[in-house]
Amino acid sequence: MKIKFLFLLICVSPLCNGQVKYTYFSKKALEQDLLFFSEKLTSIHPKFMDKSYCSKWESEFADINKSLKDSMIQNEFYLIVSPFLAYLNDAHSNFLCPFDQRKQYMMSGGLAFPFALTIANNSIYISEYYGNDSILFKGGEEILEINAIKSSLILNEMQKLIGSNAVSIRNKTIQMNFRSYLWMIYGFENDYELLLRNEPNKTYKIVVKGITNDQYLNNKKRYINQQEELYSLLQLEKNKTAILTIRSFADLKGFCYFADSAFQVIKKNDIKNLIIDVRGNGGGRSIVVDSLMNYLTSKPYAQYQKIETRISNDLKAYYKEKYPEKYNEIKDFKINELLTTLGDTSIPLNNNYRYKGNLFLLTSNTTFSAAATFAGLFKELKLGTIIGEETGGTIEYYGDFWYITLPNTGLQFHISPKRFVQYGGTNMEKGVMPDFVVPNKNDSIVNFTINLIAKGHNNKQ
Repeated sequence: MKIKFLFLLICVSPLCNGQVKYTYFSKKALEQDLLFFSEKLTSIHPKFMDKSYCSKWESEFADINKSLKDSMIQNEFYLIVSPFLAYLNDAHSNFLCPFDQRKQYMMSGGLAFPFALTIANNSIYISEYYGNDSILFKGGEEILEINAIKSSLILNEMQKLIGSNAVSIRNKTIQMNFRSYLWMIYGFENDYELLLRNEPNKTYKIVVKGITNDQYLNNKKRYINQQEELYSLLQLEKNKTAILTIRSFADLKGFCYFADSAFQVIKKNDIKNLIIDVRGNGGGRSIVVDSLMNYLTSKPYAQYQKIETRISNDLKAYYKEKYPEKYNEIKDFKINELLTTLGDTSIPLNNNYRYKGNLFLLTSNTTFSAAATFAGLFKELKLGTIIGEETGGTIEYYGDFWYITLPNTGLQFHISPKRFVQYGGTNMEKGVMPDFVVPNKNDSIVNFTINLIAKGHNNKQ
């Protein structure tokens, strides 16, 4: 379990200080934060009930502790501790990318990488350009190098900061934080020399300038209309078909309001084929999944095959403050006891608008967490046909995390105290597999589904 790249990362990663006077933390303060982090993690996460794994972790901790400088700024410390936690490969146990220094830098007139990007197949593609010349890039150009560093090497360094078995989860996180990661790791500020490849497979070099915060905010407005709605219902003219798109399961109130209205329309218009689209759905809350299930089935069900909870002092304290009813359930259990339960059985509520027609579910490798759990449940209950890609979320995963803040540097991280085993497959490291595998390119999955319906594919319960 050697994490040798941790030290290499710091050696080859100049941090950009610009003209801003950042706060430096003493070695003593950094040692306190590192110890605080390690004690929290090893006492809460279920993986550390394995004594052998815990012993290896302690050895790595000693090496990391020795690598601390006499003083470090927040970003430097982040580049050490984030890969240390990411090594768990748990998408729900990670350090949050810090923005304290980034904000200081940008507010003082600093310059940033002027693109939003898409990461796919270990390659980087331009999706939005925030420079002033809006026609300079069409979108879709592949970035082969940035300032003479190959994109594959850049991605490799960034991936070390993110814990997850699923490449798609790492890619999505990198897409969100790319400008900050690039600045923290390499110190790039002003001009960016790019080696690009466009659609005709022509390579060329171009130099673009970094942008200020005001430029970013102003030019980003060009793309506001391209943002997707969280929920939508689209009725197609043919075959009495509708597409119900759900991009998040996070907001119970908002989803319930939408779902009640949508399923009234579905019943009123006698929709025979309902396509539920959870591609790109990052997850959310189990209770929102239950709300959707009320419209899809009358069968009792459990969302999970098994849930394992590691009892810790921190878990008891957290539940006592936030969830008194959960605290009462675990208060008498011993510390480090592993509480194994079956998933709670849910009985769908009576529903006048429950759908009884032909159901289809669209998935992608960016279907995560609660959305992947929904896909597994959909498959287990045989509610309909799944079309698309294997979900990004795996059958086994850790979760039910909460945020913890380091006392000195203020870095935030989240830790999972539970291990979940959902439905939808037997390979714990795989996601839910669709009935028909179709790459998520352009409208290929939607078109495939519509053609399947046109051919008379029927999967009524």
